[in-house]
Amino acid sequence: MIRWKKRGGKVKREGGEKLFGEFIFCLHYPIDMLYSKCMGKQLVFVDDSGDPGLKNTSSNNFVIAAALFINPRAAEALSEQISRYRKSLGWRDDYEFKFAKIRKDIVVEVLRMSVGYDFKIYAVYVDKSSFRQIGATIDKEKLYNWTIKELLSIVPLKNAKIEIDGRSSRQNMNRTASYLRHEINIDGTRKLDIRFENSTKDNLIQLADLIAGSINRSMNMDKTDSKTYIDIIRGKISEIKRIDQR
Repeated sequence: MIRWKKRGGKVKREGGEKLFGEFIFCLHYPIDMLYSKCMGKQLVFVDDSGDPGLKNTSSNNFVIAAALFINPRAAEALSEQISRYRKSLGWRDDYEFKFAKIRKDIVVEVLRMSVGYDFKIYAVYVDKSSFRQIGATIDKEKLYNWTIKELLSIVPLKNAKIEIDGRSSRQNMNRTASYLRHEINIDGTRKLDIRFENSTKDNLIQLADLIAGSINRSMNMDKTDSKTYIDIIRGKISEIKRIDQR
């Protein structure tokens, strides 16, 4: 339950969850102030499926997906519903919804509850077999950075806070954030706050993981459930960019 109380001449928020680090500043305003203060702020949550390596032992595909929210209230409401669902399963608060690790009926349930909220999906799908066929030599950090850049280039960003699953060392994450700020804001017209966060503390990064996993699975036609998950979220998808070097 979220309540608002006036203290010392200021309205302060009580209750609810601190869901997305610095993003919560948009939720510190009473409802009648929310639109004027925060409705121009985009919230973007990013995670991936597969791995960016090109070795023969690596995955065949690599997908990075973004969930774009324009309305911070929708983001908070969905995150709170995901928390309630986790609690109903008897899971710890830090137990993640990960496509590769949880039962697929749970994936279906989270996706179904999510599509009732206002957000859009963007993704980049990399067919790594095409890179191997041409003998491409690119290390996994560079391929990872380049793929995120390609993803954020198709998201209509203006004034955005972007949370990406923190999967690497702090040094690598700092290099990636610097690279992205330069590559996707060359003309300086966008205001971007790019952060890497621990996904165990962010339900909407976990949602991005389920979305990326769903898209990745849809590319594996030999799987009996290849269309099960993508069909649920299809109406939310704005663009999936496929990268194939053949």
